[in-house]
Amino acid sequence: MGEKKVIIVGGGAAGLSAAWTLKNRGVDPILFEANDRVGGRLGGDLVDGFCLDEGADFFCSSYDMSFRLCEELGLRLVRSEMNLGWRRNGRWVLTTPIQSVGAFLRNLPAFWTLGFLSPRVVLPILKLVRDINRQAEHLNFSSQCRIVEIDGEETFGGYLERIGVPGYLKTTLAGFLEMTMGRIDDASSAYMQTYLAEMLLKADQIYVPEKGAGALSRALAAACGDTIRVSTPVRRVVIRDGAVTSVIVDDGPIEADAVICALPATRVTDIIPDLSPGIRRTLDGITYSRGCRVVIGLEHAPLPPGWHGALYPEDETPLLLDRSINLPAIAPPGKSTLDLLVGRDRAEELFPLDDEEIKHRMLGDARRTPPPGSALPGDDEGLFTRVYRWREAVCMMPPGMFKAIAEMRRLLGGEVKNLFLAGDYMGVPSVNGALASGVDAATEVADMLASQRG
Repeated sequence: MGEKKVIIVGGGAAGLSAAWTLKNRGVDPILFEANDRVGGRLGGDLVDGFCLDEGADFFCSSYDMSFRLCEELGLRLVRSEMNLGWRRNGRWVLTTPIQSVGAFLRNLPAFWTLGFLSPRVVLPILKLVRDINRQAEHLNFSSQCRIVEIDGEETFGGYLERIGVPGYLKTTLAGFLEMTMGRIDDASSAYMQTYLAEMLLKADQIYVPEKGAGALSRALAAACGDTIRVSTPVRRVVIRDGAVTSVIVDDGPIEADAVICALPATRVTDIIPDLSPGIRRTLDGITYSRGCRVVIGLEHAPLPPGWHGALYPEDETPLLLDRSINLPAIAPPGKSTLDLLVGRDRAEELFPLDDEEIKHRMLGDARRTPPPGSALPGDDEGLFTRVYRWREAVCMMPPGMFKAIAEMRRLLGGEVKNLFLAGDYMGVPSVNGALASGVDAATEVADMLASQRG
């Protein structure tokens, strides 16, 4: 099938997994990436012996495609504990993964402070856990997830109100989810319940490649080799008579027998303007959260002993992480990293600033109420600093969007026979959803080409 020309637009997780899958099926695609390197939100930097994650930094228990690709590429996974400090009501408490009855009992003082055990909350919490357990087969990030079957019209905010969750507990949940996810009042109830199921109820089943999540994108890029063309934006995908005929780059048109568009949903219609109104409406309804991440290399551990992170649910103080505690291989011996993450409106405010000013403001926010016994750096400290701005951080799913995307997929298959879409929005939005969508699109392309040859 080597004579057939398959073009992949976008070198994030979906584009890379598509290229890897096609190569394994005997097809050599051409992958065009507008930036000077691939990886996207699964990307990672290598700096002076440190391995940094630019965006995604963990794999949940149901990340089946992520685990499969790590195995195929020989990446070792390690379990990532999440001992989190929370600042609530002027106090710091520490929660640890609940792996036993004893661990649950040790967490009781923290749960009380966080508002999980007050009489007003016990019944709503039991309802929430019951609903998650009852729909467990639908509430996960796996490549075969059936969340579309329970995708209704209720927002997560509306769901919490319906089951009687009081405002102070909603603040705790929102502080946990909205740091990376966007506003819970606008998101599908099923989507947010999936995050709670994976991040809170299965917090002891989180895994990461030993050199960070970005190691997977580096391994995929290395395996795809000379199929990748960086710094080459695709300006347009040309459709004629119900089929893609070519893509246009700055050097001119390139004929294509099939195209996989692996861009964020917000950019698809910019380069494929000839899509039908029904498909465009669905794509136009997909939004993303915002995120800003600062990573600082340090000579010392920044957080209290035993803490992997610190959360501030009541305000927009950045989430603090020391990833080197879980992943010692990401830093040289004796050294650590401090990651500061902020989302929502605060991230939007920071985007226009230069890197030094962003570092100054985010550290200043954290130093106002530092975790007890921490050693947060000053503005002029650190072996290096990297700042990552994400205008499209995590795909948001309003109520009904999973069903709308399933219908969009059906329409696209009937309208343009050799165009395929890939990205986290094509599954349950996550790293796993992005990787699985790339594999699925590539498999469809390879099957189509094989049938044409046969």
